Amino acid sequence: MMKEDITHYTVNEVATNLRVTQRTIYTYIKIGKLRGIKIANKWRFSKKHIDDFLKQLSEVEYPRYVKK
Repeated sequence: MMKEDITHYTVNEVATNLRVTQRTIYTYIKIGKLRGIKIANKWRFSKKHIDDFLKQLSEVEYPRYVKK
């Protein structure tokens, strides 16, 4: 059986890695672009959530800015 990655990232960590503000991350959540889960009243994001978001971003919105 393959071990699943159970690491979850905070809003601050995701914002830092994507080089955007925390407010931008909350906006992405609100409009449904970025999926996450709320644990103890705080948002958490799995690697899969982030990868799905980046894939959508690279294919639809900013294809020329995202390196493949």
